[in-house]
Amino acid sequence: MLAVRAEATDLLRLAETAEALADQGRLGEAISAYEKALEAGAGSAKILNRLAGLYLQTEQLEKGAALLRRSLAENPAQAQVCFELAKVFQVLDQPDSALGYARRAQQLEPQSSGIATMVGAVHLQAGHSAQAKAAFSHALELDPQNPEAHRFLGVYYTEGDSLAQAIAEFRRVVALLPEDLEAHNNIAFLLARQRQYPEALAAYQKAESLAKDPRLRQAVRANREAVEAMMAGKMRARYILVDTQARAAEVEAKLKAGEDFAGLAARFSKAPNAQDGGDTGFFRPGELLPDFEKAVLGLQLGQTSAPMVLPMGVVIIHRLN
Repeated sequence: MLAVRAEATDLLRLAETAEALADQGRLGEAISAYEKALEAGAGSAKILNRLAGLYLQTEQLEKGAALLRRSLAENPAQAQVCFELAKVFQVLDQPDSALGYARRAQQLEPQSSGIATMVGAVHLQAGHSAQAKAAFSHALELDPQNPEAHRFLGVYYTEGDSLAQAIAEFRRVVALLPEDLEAHNNIAFLLARQRQYPEALAAYQKAESLAKDPRLRQAVRANREAVEAMMAGKMRARYILVDTQARAAEVEAKLKAGEDFAGLAARFSKAPNAQDGGDTGFFRPGELLPDFEKAVLGLQLGQTSAPMVLPMGVVIIHRLN
């Protein structure tokens, strides 16, 4: 009896040490301590879940999923564990497994708006548009103030090219979460696609003010500057410049096969901007060769030209804005 108590005390001490290390941000050491506790016999669902959480926090997804499954075997009535497994398998791009655990979580907690949203998100990832829409709508019936359900509905409408409805959903996210960078950025992007440039510019400015990460702030700034350039009447394109029609035909065939324009420019173009993917940057009318500008204006947004002979050589042009 004393031995059993001592063993339990040792396990408790190991778990407490592990948790203290985790609180200090020493995640690797915390994981080692929890693993020792597990090896020594600490197999409760609580310990399994905590170690699984640390594995997930350190991007050891398969290990985390394995422990969460062990935890469910220990105690099957854990909706949150099912929810976490659904998220893990979503990241691992295993939608069937993700959907199975999301549905299991929903069976355990049918009134959870968050779980209903997860079911919709997995359906959306799997390309099940109708089921995704139904799940998001159900989530909002359970909780009309669920920002994630509105966010995913915005994604759903964006994928369906229903931009006005998408904007409305992201604006509902902003109404609930005024400092949500992602929602402001999505609104800006969709407004720009609708050529509502002043409104898009304001939304990008708000998103830029919310961005804390320097790289993210730079990305938002680049989009904001692109909108400003379009408002100023500037154009932007990529081009690949080669010497012969035969080489141009070779590049065109690669483009039609799905190869990246910027990558092909870096490989084949003899222009000085080849290593920039053939990007002209923004330019105003009259700043480049007239024939080149005329060719850009003759393309739709995102359209790529056939090879054309210009004074500088044979070019293929892709219009960026």
